[in-house]
Amino acid sequence: MLDTAKKQASTSGSSSLSQDREVSSIPRYYMGDESAPAESSHSPRDTAVEERESHWVYPSPEQFYNAVRRKNHDARVEDMSVVVPIHNAVNEEAWRRILEWEKQWQSDPSAPGPQLVNFVGRPRDVTWRAWMRGLAGYQMPFDRHDWTIVRPGAQGDTPRTMRYIIDFYAGRATSSAEVMSQAQPVSFHLDVRPAPSTIEGIAMRVHRLLHDMTL
Repeated sequence: MLDTAKKQASTSGSSSLSQDREVSSIPRYYMGDESAPAESSHSPRDTAVEERESHWVYPSPEQFYNAVRRKNHDARVEDMSVVVPIHNAVNEEAWRRILEWEKQWQSDPSAPGPQLVNFVGRPRDVTWRAWMRGLAGYQMPFDRHDWTIVRPGAQGDTPRTMRYIIDFYAGRATSSAEVMSQAQPVSFHLDVRPAPSTIEGIAMRVHRLLHDMTL
C-alpha cells in the first residue's frame, strides 16, 4: 500500500515537468534502409522532424524523472531543471571526445563523419584502467557506458563499427544553487577511448600515445 502511494505521488509530481525533448548533436545511424528517415519537404515542421530522426534525442525532464524513479533511485522534481541539462551536456562532451579520436585516426577529411548506433550503460563492469587507477588511490568512476559508432564510408563501401568505452568520474561536489547561479560549473571527468577488443582499437590507442609524445 505504501509503495503504491509513493508511486502515485511520484507520477503526479512528474506531471508538472516539461515534456519537451532536446535534439542532440549526435548523428544517429539506422540499421537498414527501411528504418532510415524519409526525405521530406523543407517546411519548418518537416525540417524539425527530419532533424529529430537523423539525430539522437534526449529524454524530456518528465521522462528522465520517471526513468530514475523506475530504477528506485531518489529523485526530486525540482532538481530536474539542473540534472537534465547536466546529463545532456556530459553526453555532448563524450561525443566531442569521440570525434577527436576519429579525426586523429582518419586520413581522409572528406570521409563521412561517424554516427552513433547504440549505447549501453555498464555501471557494474569496471574497466581495467579504472581498476588500476583505484589501486593507485584514485576515485572509481560512478558510471560506465559503451558507445558503438559506425563510419559510413564512401558509397558502396561496407560501414565499419568501433566501440568506445567511457568512464565517468565526478569532480568537486557542486550544489544545485551554485549550478543555477552559474557561480561554479559542474565538474566531471570523462575517460573516453576505443575498446581494446579489436586490432584497430589497440592501434588507435597506440597512434594517440605516439601523437601525444611528439607534442
